[in-house]
Amino acid sequence: MIMDRLYGGVCYAGIDTDPELKYPKGAGRVAFSNQQSYIAAISARFVQLQHGEIDKRVEVKPYVLDDQLCDECQGTRCGGKFAPFFCANVTCLQYYCEYCWAAIHSRAGRSSTSHW
Repeated sequence: MIMDRLYGGVCYAGIDTDPELKYPKGAGRVAFSNQQSYIAAISARFVQLQHGEIDKRVEVKPYVLDDQLCDECQGTRCGGKFAPFFCANVTCLQYYCEYCWAAIHSRAGRSSTSHW
């Protein structure tokens, strides 16, 4: 409810729990129904969650998938391997293989782009 109130478009929210102990791991996930809400949330970088006596500052990071091909070359420059880099800069939000990451992010204005 808090993320929806702040950014709108929340279609799923959940807390990650240990499968055996059923105890929270300290992380959660939120899915948005539109790109505008998603961009607003990850651009904020941190959000203050307040509910009752709980007051917690949490970091907002994009969820990165493990099985994505490079958005630039579709795997042609890396032998079809999955892309190990994700650029979380809101002007990019693309997956890259090592070759394309080096080529794209060495260009002027892109070198400071963060990745996961």
